[in-house]
Amino acid sequence: MIQEASMQKISFLLGLVLLTFGMGLGSCASPKEEPPAKTQTAPALTHPISMVWQHKDEPGVDLSSLPKVPGLTVVSPCWYRVTGEFGKVEGTAVPGYTERAHEKGYQVWPLVTNSFDPALTHKFLQDPHAQRFIIDQLLKEAEEHGFDGINIDFENIYEKDRDALTSFMAYLRRQSQKQGLILSMDVTAPSSNPNWSRCYDRKALAGSVDYLVLMTYDQFSRLSKVPGPTASFNWDEKKVQETLAQGVPAEKLLFGLPLYMRLWEAPEGTKEYRARTLSMWQAQQLVHDKKVLPTFQKSWLPEEKMTRVSYTEGGRDYVFWQEDALSLYYKSRLAVQYQLAGTAAWRYGFETPDVWHLLEISQKNGARASQQ
Repeated sequence: MIQEASMQKISFLLGLVLLTFGMGLGSCASPKEEPPAKTQTAPALTHPISMVWQHKDEPGVDLSSLPKVPGLTVVSPCWYRVTGEFGKVEGTAVPGYTERAHEKGYQVWPLVTNSFDPALTHKFLQDPHAQRFIIDQLLKEAEEHGFDGINIDFENIYEKDRDALTSFMAYLRRQSQKQGLILSMDVTAPSSNPNWSRCYDRKALAGSVDYLVLMTYDQFSRLSKVPGPTASFNWDEKKVQETLAQGVPAEKLLFGLPLYMRLWEAPEGTKEYRARTLSMWQAQQLVHDKKVLPTFQKSWLPEEKMTRVSYTEGGRDYVFWQEDALSLYYKSRLAVQYQLAGTAAWRYGFETPDVWHLLEISQKNGARASQQ
């Protein structure tokens, strides 16, 4: 009996030793736990806002990797688009982009389009499940990549979907707020065009977003039969006034700046113009190259606050209204004058380097004005 008890005691102690040893082996064999990933603190959003869209992910225009742009506070990489009637969202974020952008002091609000397809947009605006699917995908991307906000760029929408669009944005607002995201939406300047302007209930939309971005450009679009400026100062001011008159609060409105223009071309002596996009540096080079032509003309337009350039070459007439640092400075002053939330420029890579310095000056003036 004593011997049996001793044996039981020995077995118990031996089992305890083996268990302890086995646990130790298991602990040694298992991989060490990785320390929690460091989260990059997002920079605070300062006012007035200076935002720019990044259209491509090429090295030469990757704002997260390039030297810091003076005065810039928000970058909006054009990464996502709704492509399916059931709400499929396509697009990919660049790994590490948000962290690098944060280090430079930028917030990141990726752009999402509706593929500018009115039929597609109508279908998902009529389908609550598709809308939920769209929002779920966007919020998942935002959480995974640490975005600070979302920029919705839905254009070319049936006027009959005006209220449905407003409802979708209100729904997106409720869901995005749960993640602390800043929600912005791009809207065109007021006009009579049903698909490109009247589809927006700007006042109602302003109530469902943090910021409305007024695309104050394309005064004369590439499809226009008459040549003209992309955005003259007097036209811009009128569109700001009209938007505010529709009930959009000034403190929610970002003023759109074009970093591009259009070169209009027609057979000499005709009015059959066709247009192509011209960057600011391309326009600057054209002025340099064509000023030796006897037909070259260049004149400052005081009301439009921009330069008109024209010349004839090879039996063809050319004309463009030049956007440069000075014309953009005048435009940006409208944001100060009307106490808007800031500016948003389309698109990075089209500008000349001097633009950012002048816009920064305008931004600082706006900050001082808001404090007075």
